[in-house]
Amino acid sequence: MVNNRRSEFEIMSKLLDLSKSGAKKTELLYQANLSYTQLKSYLSFLIEKGIIVTIEVKNNGNNGVLYKLTDKGNNFLDDINKTLDYIR
Repeated sequence: MVNNRRSEFEIMSKLLDLSKSGAKKTELLYQANLSYTQLKSYLSFLIEKGIIVTIEVKNNGNNGVLYKLTDKGNNFLDDINKTLDYIR
């Protein structure tokens, strides 16, 4: 019997999908429904592998960071989604 918990691939798929057009850490945290520790772990992995990049933004004196999907990340997202389609 399959459990109802999300797999790592499902979590990464959600993070990558949210990062397509750039997303703030808070947005990723809440929309992917992760703890801060979990999010840091996933982001570290995805950045290290070149799947997501950080982009520094300045908006009216407020500095921030956006997480954005790379071309490699877009290909990875397609592969993850194909795999998930097979097992769902």
